[in-house]
Amino acid sequence: MNLLPVPPLATHPAELGWPRHWHDLDDPDGALRVLLDSAWHAVATLKGTDVLAAMAMLRHAFRDRERFSRDFPCDEVETLLAIGSLWEDNAEEALLRAQSVLARGTGARYRSALATVMKFAFWRTRDFRPFYELSRGKAPRGNAMSLLIAIAELSVEAAAEAEQLRFKLAERLARDALALCNTPMQAETYASLLPTCVLAQLHYEAGAVDEADALLRGRLSAIEEAGAIESALIAYILSARIAVAKGNQNIALLLLQRGEETGVQRCWPRLVLRCKADEVALHLHESRLDLAEATFQQLQNFCGSLDTKIRPKGLDKWPSQMAELRLQMANGPATSTVKSLDELRSLALHHNHPALVVRLTILLSSALHTLGQTTQAHVELLAALHQGANAGLFRSFIDDMPLIEAPLKQLWRSSGARHLGHLGPYVGRLLAAPLLHSSTRKKFRTSHRLVESLSTRETIILRLMSLGLSNKSIARELQITPETVKSHAKHIFIKLASKNRAEAVSRATELGLI
Repeated sequence: MNLLPVPPLATHPAELGWPRHWHDLDDPDGALRVLLDSAWHAVATLKGTDVLAAMAMLRHAFRDRERFSRDFPCDEVETLLAIGSLWEDNAEEALLRAQSVLARGTGARYRSALATVMKFAFWRTRDFRPFYELSRGKAPRGNAMSLLIAIAELSVEAAAEAEQLRFKLAERLARDALALCNTPMQAETYASLLPTCVLAQLHYEAGAVDEADALLRGRLSAIEEAGAIESALIAYILSARIAVAKGNQNIALLLLQRGEETGVQRCWPRLVLRCKADEVALHLHESRLDLAEATFQQLQNFCGSLDTKIRPKGLDKWPSQMAELRLQMANGPATSTVKSLDELRSLALHHNHPALVVRLTILLSSALHTLGQTTQAHVELLAALHQGANAGLFRSFIDDMPLIEAPLKQLWRSSGARHLGHLGPYVGRLLAAPLLHSSTRKKFRTSHRLVESLSTRETIILRLMSLGLSNKSIARELQITPETVKSHAKHIFIKLASKNRAEAVSRATELGLI
């Protein structure tokens, strides 16, 4: 591909007071060229907001292409629209546009970019045969766009392999992508977001919670500014689970709510659904059925408000379905719950989603155990354990340990480490792990109360803290006593799971609270 990112333009097309109709311009062809150059610059620098703004204008230009000269750059416009569709989480449109350009046989210079778009779209639509048939391109040539294409392709492959539970391959691909990000060409740091998220996910699943936390810390702002939805999905969900693993349920709730807000702002329904579904699970694990039911109702209301064109369908609906099934299990599972879990698992199998299959099998074994179907519960749990042990899963079981601890202990007592074979040490490690966190969970329930966010007064005080003001200065500014400031500060530290002012300000900044 011979495209080079253009330098930043002095004036962005969106700032030119762009007309509603292209024929209102004296030089529509020149204006279109400015828009195209700006769009390529946004893509090359991975500035998602600018990409989406440019795409809206390019769609308008494509519809009115008869207004331009006979040499309308149809291939270039459609290539950019295909790339933009991925930022909009519309894999179907991205795939159709990419195939349209390639079918004409006139877009050879965009082939590398289009191949990467198609690979991403095939993964999203779970069409893995063409996904793997698309061979990786040649080593990146000496320009930034080629480098970014190579990084994007490696990142997509890493995310796909992690989902397929091929963790070693996923880690190698993610590290290869990050190595390209650190080349002397210095690709935009935004390009490192997805491979970093994948690597954090692998660390977390292996039980290395601190390492995963270190990789994600401070990256949410960059993801909101420029990241694609896949980075956001991993980062928000994983950051919340890391917070729970460390006993910081308040932080987890704040992270999930921030993820929901980002999903609404960026028109990413999948992100909203995932965050809401995880919030339901969090409330259930804390025995707050009332909050879980209220959150699920919010999830349903959100789905009902969506236009049918962007409403998740097929397997993309699994977060809301799983949330509903978790609620059924909390209220006492019925035979219909088992049937629904099995049907959803069959759908995940059909769409080749082994990571989801394991999670559903864990829930299925718990439901069967609750219904007294012990033998079948053990069969399902053993199947999940075999797949988990082979892949290197750990946190997938720990996160749902409240549901499977009883059948897992029963399986251990009835079979013993000797009869479990290679699963013996694995099951022993799983059973030992919750004991390390049980005291933390108990302490949380007795000393903290789940909150949704900081109060208005607490936010103001935190902002003044970030400016370096002392308690006396803050009290004078707000016309309250220093003791009142200290009381608010104590509540702020509890809600943000921080020990001092510096930690509270850092955490609040990361969460977008100040």
